[in-house]
Amino acid sequence: MSNSHARGFWNGLLRRPAWHLREYWRNSHYRALHRFNRKLSGLPSGTSALLTLNGLKIEICDGASFLSSWDEIFVNRIYEIPRVAGRKPVLVDAGANIGLAALYWKLHFGDFTYLGFEPDPRVAACCRRNLATWGVHGKLVELALAGGEGRSSFLPDGADGGRLTSAGGGHLDVETGRLSQWLPEWVDLLKIDVEGAEAEVVRDIAPKLASIGSLFVEWHQRPGQRELGELIGTLEAAGFECHVQTARGAPTPFQRNWPHGMFTQYLNIFAVRT
Repeated sequence: MSNSHARGFWNGLLRRPAWHLREYWRNSHYRALHRFNRKLSGLPSGTSALLTLNGLKIEICDGASFLSSWDEIFVNRIYEIPRVAGRKPVLVDAGANIGLAALYWKLHFGDFTYLGFEPDPRVAACCRRNLATWGVHGKLVELALAGGEGRSSFLPDGADGGRLTSAGGGHLDVETGRLSQWLPEWVDLLKIDVEGAEAEVVRDIAPKLASIGSLFVEWHQRPGQRELGELIGTLEAAGFECHVQTARGAPTPFQRNWPHGMFTQYLNIFAVRT
């Protein structure tokens, strides 16, 4: 099941009744998805809110992007890897947003080491508060990951889709940097969700891929972009088996009926060590 669950209880029941009832009965995170949806329904885009799970508060910056991320991370468990025996696992979160990947790992592993990157100051502040509330040990860096170091314009969207841009006025001026300069000696899971900069980030860390156990890339395809094959080839050359799932795209691509926005398709790429 993708992150396209109908989030209203009755809509879910009508669309996939057997799956919906089974998940609602056995999966507390799926029940929470519906509870959160009821609370956030009608909330204007980009509005902050406070939610609670197991007595712990979660601060959000945008309702729709939060529900979609909760669906993927907590219901579908896309960042769940096998438990690590005898040592503290390491999560590197390139594109941390409000820190939901870290919160899920806190529930899954308990104690782990965290390194996150989030260039949007408002979202980063929200993320830091969530990490502190949940007792996540690690560091969040306000940095836009790219293929080089410097400064660039960043277009925030108040949710989870902020991105680097060549446009000027009205956008944020942010620091850019290379992920390869920050990677620890070993990473159990590297998550890359950097709104179109995935190819240059993977190209930058290619010499260090041997020190990564599992890798997730949310691929954002621009019109005319021809780097997907290179990215998958780089991962396969490093010993990964790539599993590709469509997150969003045109049902009939030959008709060029791309999804609304600057990207023509969104892919979830799971690089599994073999």
